Amino acid sequence: MVPHIFRHHRMVGDRMTRRFEVASLGSEIPQPRSPVSPRSDLLRVSIAEPRPGVLVIAPAGEVDLSTAGLLRKAAYDAVESGPDRLVVDLSGLSFCGSTGLVVLMDTRGHAYSHGVSFRTASAARPVRRVLEITNLLDVLGYRDDLDEALAAPDD
Repeated sequence: MVPHIFRHHRMVGDRMTRRFEVASLGSEIPQPRSPVSPRSDLLRVSIAEPRPGVLVIAPAGEVDLSTAGLLRKAAYDAVESGPDRLVVDLSGLSFCGSTGLVVLMDTRGHAYSHGVSFRTASAARPVRRVLEITNLLDVLGYRDDLDEALAAPDD
């Protein structure tokens, strides 16, 4: 039998993802999975300006595939409002999955491309552990204390 490649596309947040599957003629054609429904009930995001030019985004709840879009939109909107510094206060997160890490990395890149300094701070132990395991503490400019993140000099 001749194998066929089936390509599936779907939107995840702002991104189009692709998944490829191989099936033989005569086998059942794989069906694309339905996209995950957004769950804004699992995540709240607040934004504060503790001093001029500095914005603090404070997500509270869980960041996963179903909530990452909410955090991404808030973070990108904050960057595009033109602050000098953006700090993501992670103290309110009880969970941050790989999709949340992608959002933080993308936000960092978006901030730097707009000339905005970027920091993260104050993660609860489970979230901090994920940052440690993935070696993202330094990459994301992590500080243990929010005040330290606000006062730290730019890189």
